[in-house]
Amino acid sequence: MNRRFRLQMLLLIFPFFFFSSLRAQQSVTGKVIAGDRAAMGATILVKGSLITTQTDDNGVFTISAPANATLVVTFVGFGSEEVKVTKAPLNIELQALNQQMNEVVVIGYGSAKKRDLTGAVASIKGDDLRTGTAADASGLLQGKAAGVVVQNSGGAPGQAPAIVIRGSGTFGNDQPLYIIDGMIASSMSFINPNDIASIEVLKDASAAAIYGSRAANGVVLVTTKSGTTGEIKINFSAKYGSQSPTNKLNFLNARQYADWNNQAHDNDGTPRGPLNDNLFNPKINTDWQSLSLGKAPLSDYNLSVSGGGQFSRFFLSGEYFDQKGIVVDSRFKRYAVRANSSFTKGKLKLTEALSISRSVNNPNTYFGRERGELPIMPVYDSTKLGGFAGLEPAAAGVNRIINWYGRALLDNNLYTTDQALGNVGLEYEIIKGLKYKMNLGIDYSMYHAFDYSPAFFMSTSQEASQDQSTLNEGFTRSLTTLVEHTLNYSNSFGYHHLELLAGYTSQTGNARTVGANADTYPSNLLQVVDAASNRLANGNLQEAGLQSILGRFTYNYKSKYLLTATLRRDGSSKFRYPANTYGNYPSFSVGWRPTEEKFFPENSIISDLKFRGSYGTLGSQNIDNYITSSTLNINSGYYFAGGVQNGVGLTNFSNPDIKWESSRTTDFGTDISLLKGKILITADYFNRRSYDILASIPIPIYGGAGSSLTKNAASVSNKGFELSATYNHQNGSKGDFKYSITGIFTAIKNNVIALGDGVSPITGGGFTQESLTATRTDVGHPIGSFWGYQVLGIYQTADEVAKDGRTDARPGDFRFSKDQTWLGSPFPKFDYGITFNASYKNFDMNMFWQGVQGNKVWNAKRAWQYTFDYGSGKLTDVMSAWTPQNTNTNMPRASFIDPANNKRSSSFYVEDGSYLRLKTFSIGYNLSATAVNKLKITSARFYISAQNLITLTKYRGYDPEVGRSDLTGLFSVGVDVSAYPQAKLISAGIDLSF
Repeated sequence: MNRRFRLQMLLLIFPFFFFSSLRAQQSVTGKVIAGDRAAMGATILVKGSLITTQTDDNGVFTISAPANATLVVTFVGFGSEEVKVTKAPLNIELQALNQQMNEVVVIGYGSAKKRDLTGAVASIKGDDLRTGTAADASGLLQGKAAGVVVQNSGGAPGQAPAIVIRGSGTFGNDQPLYIIDGMIASSMSFINPNDIASIEVLKDASAAAIYGSRAANGVVLVTTKSGTTGEIKINFSAKYGSQSPTNKLNFLNARQYADWNNQAHDNDGTPRGPLNDNLFNPKINTDWQSLSLGKAPLSDYNLSVSGGGQFSRFFLSGEYFDQKGIVVDSRFKRYAVRANSSFTKGKLKLTEALSISRSVNNPNTYFGRERGELPIMPVYDSTKLGGFAGLEPAAAGVNRIINWYGRALLDNNLYTTDQALGNVGLEYEIIKGLKYKMNLGIDYSMYHAFDYSPAFFMSTSQEASQDQSTLNEGFTRSLTTLVEHTLNYSNSFGYHHLELLAGYTSQTGNARTVGANADTYPSNLLQVVDAASNRLANGNLQEAGLQSILGRFTYNYKSKYLLTATLRRDGSSKFRYPANTYGNYPSFSVGWRPTEEKFFPENSIISDLKFRGSYGTLGSQNIDNYITSSTLNINSGYYFAGGVQNGVGLTNFSNPDIKWESSRTTDFGTDISLLKGKILITADYFNRRSYDILASIPIPIYGGAGSSLTKNAASVSNKGFELSATYNHQNGSKGDFKYSITGIFTAIKNNVIALGDGVSPITGGGFTQESLTATRTDVGHPIGSFWGYQVLGIYQTADEVAKDGRTDARPGDFRFSKDQTWLGSPFPKFDYGITFNASYKNFDMNMFWQGVQGNKVWNAKRAWQYTFDYGSGKLTDVMSAWTPQNTNTNMPRASFIDPANNKRSSSFYVEDGSYLRLKTFSIGYNLSATAVNKLKITSARFYISAQNLITLTKYRGYDPEVGRSDLTGLFSVGVDVSAYPQAKLISAGIDLSF
C-alpha cells in the first residue's frame, strides 16, 4: 500500500473507534466526605488512565469513565480509596491517615484543625486529665503539655498550683489567662475535672495575641462537655480513697532531744533546762508529727445527664468533692453544678454555659511550725484554759514553747467561695460563610473569710496564750461582665481557604470588701461580731475596665501554604495617661507542608510534615488597681500644738507614667507524622523577651511616703526548647492489645537582662524571724536565684579560726566564703513527663511518670530542725553534730546562742530538688457486653488507682515539690518554709453509663 491509501483507511476507521469509545463511557457523579466534612478539592482519577477531576466546595464531582472502571480518590491527610463505578451516585468516605493531626482544636474566638495551625498550641483531652485526682483541675496539667510547668505549692486540700507557660517574664503575676467556654476566669479551681472536654494552651504570640494585653503569660482555653444528638445518656461515677504522706521525717524522741538540748547549753555555757536534766520525765514522749500528719479519706461523686435532638442539645452535671487533709484540721469541700445547652433555628444558634459552685476550705495554718513543739511536752492539760498543755520556756531550756497542734484544733477557720460563671452566645449566619456572634458573660463570686480564735492559756511563752477571743470576718463580692461582638467569615475558592475575624470586646470588673475585727467575747460559743465588746469595721472598693478591638486573617492554599496574622488593640483603665492607656499587639505566623509538594517522595516514612514560624507582641496589665495614683490616708493623725490633730497624709508615691508590660516572642516549630500516624512529633524553639517590667526603685526616707517608686524598668529573657512525641501501637490479629506512649520534654532558660537605672537587686524568700532572705534577682541570673555564703567546711582547730581572722567563731562552727555568691536556681534545667496507656480486651491500664531535673530547693526548715533555733523539735541528723570527739561531720556544733551566725543564708540550706515521680497508676476493667445487657445499662468500668505512689529524690524535706509561697510569689519559688506535704492516694472507683 502506498502512503495515501494508508491515510485514507485510517481516516475511515478512526471515527468508528472514536464513537465506539464514547458509547462505552458514562457520566459518574458522587460526593466525597473526609472525616466530618465535605472534601473540597479531592482528586478523582480513573484508574489506568489520565482522566481526572476534583470535587467542588461541597465535595461533589462528575467524571466520565467506562462502566467497569475503578476510581481512585485521594485527599490531603486522608487515605486513598478505590471504588467501582456504578450508575447510582457514589458516596465515598475517606479515613484520616492521622486522626490526631486532623482533630479540631479550640483557638481564640474559633477553632481550627490541628494540621492547619501555625501557632504553638498544646491540646489535652479531658480523658487524659481524669487519670489523676485533684481539687483544682489545673494541677492535672502537670507533665501533660510541653512548655507548661505546674508548680505545686505542697499538697494542701484545695491548693491552687502555679501554672507557668514558657517561663516567668514578669516580677508580678505570671499566671496565664483562663478562658472557660468563652468567659474570662481567674482560675480553674471551681471546675469539676469530669466536666472538661478539652484544654488548649496557647503558648506563642501568634496563638495568644488575639487576647492582647492579658496574654503575655499564655492562655488556657477550657471547653466543657456538651450534649450529643440521640438518646438521653446518664453517667455516674464514684471514687473513694485513702491518703497518706509520701514521706515522714525522723525527729528526736524525748530522751534524745533532752540530751541534745543539754549539750547545746553546755557548749554555750548557759544553765540547762530542768525538764531536760534533773526533772526529765521519761513518761512523756510526744510524737507531734504522728499527731499532726497521718491518713485521711477522699471522696468524689459525679452525675451527668446529656442528650439532644436535631435542633437542641443539653448537658447537666453535678459534683460533690470532699478531701480531708493528711494534716490534722484541714479539709476542702466543693459542690458544683453545670448546665450547657445549644439551640438551632434556621440560621440562628443560641448557646449557653453556666457553672455554679461552692467551695469550703478549712486550712491548718500552723503546720510546719515545729518551732515550739518539743517531745518533752504533753499534749493535753485539763487544768489549762482550752484544755491543751504547755510548758514554761525556762523550764524547757528554750526561749519559747508552743503547742501548735492544740492551736490548730482550738481555732475555727473557714473560707467559703460561692461562684457563678456563665455566658450566653447568640450566632446568626448573615450570608453563607459570614457569621455574627454576640457573647455575654458574667463572673460573680462571694468570698467569706472567717477566722475565730478563742481565749486560751498554755504557758507564758510567746503565742502560747490569748486573754481575749478574737474574730476577723470579711466578705468580698466580685462581679466581672464581658460583652463581645465578632464577625467571622469563612470560605473556600478552589484550593484557597480564607477566614476573617473582626471583633469588639468590653470587660468591666469591681470588687467590694467589707469586714470587721472583733474581740472580747463573753463566751467562745458566741462567734459573731455583735457579741464582741470591741469592734472595728473596714472595707474598700476596686474597679477596672478594659475595651478592645481585634482582628485575625487566616489563609491556606491546599493546606500546604499557611498564613495567620492577628492584631488586637486594648485600652485599660489602670493607666492614667492617654498615651499609655492603649496597647497594640500584632502577630503573624506562617506554615509550610512539604509533604504536599510534588517533589516529596510518595510512600515515605514521613506521612505528614509541617514547618511553622511565628513572631508577635503580647502585653500584660497584671498590676494592682490605682497603682498610677498616689494614696492618701484621710484619717491620718499628726502631732501639733501639744496634741494629735486630725489630718490627711500621703502614704505612697505614684508614677503616672506606668504603662503596659510587654513581650516579644519568636517561635520556630515542626509537626511530624511518621508511619501513617503511628508516631507523632512536635518540636518548638522559642525566644521570648519581656520588657518594660515593673520594678521598685528605692527613694530617700526624706521623701516622706513609702520606701520605693514603681517604674517600667526591667527586662527578662526566656529561651527554650519543647518536644512532644507519641507512639501508637496495635497488635494481634483481632486488635485486642493496644498501647501508646507519650513523652514531653521542656527546657527553659530564664535570665534577667536588665533591672533599670537606679533599681537595686531584689531580695526575697524570707525564711526566718530575723529577716534572713534566700533569693536575689539581678542581671545575668534567673529570677529569684538563691544567694548567700558558701559553706567551705567546719573549723576543726582554734588555729584555723584565727587564720581566717574570725573573732566570733570557735571549733565546730561553719567556715564561710568571704563574700556572698550565687547558690543555684529554683528553676529546673528541664522537666519531663511520660505517659503509658494500654488495653487488652476488657482491661485497661494507665501509668504516668513526671519529673524535673537540675533545680535547687532552699530547705529553710534546716534553720530550726537542725542546730540554730532555741524552741524547735530536732531531726535525728543533729546527733552527728560536731564535738571534739566527732569531727568527721558536716553538722556544726550544737548551740542556742550561735555567736558565729551559723544560721546565716548559706549553701547549708541548698539541696538538689530533682525528682522522678510515679504520678498516677491505674488499672480498670470494663464489663463485657453480655453482662452490660443483663444489667440493662450502657457500660460499667471498675478501677483502682494510685497517685504519688513512688518518688525518687535526694531532697531531705517532706517533698521536693515546694512551689512558691503564693501564686505571685516569684521571689520565693523553691523556698521550703512550711510547705504542706504531698499525699499518696490509693483509691477505687466505678463509672456507670445508662
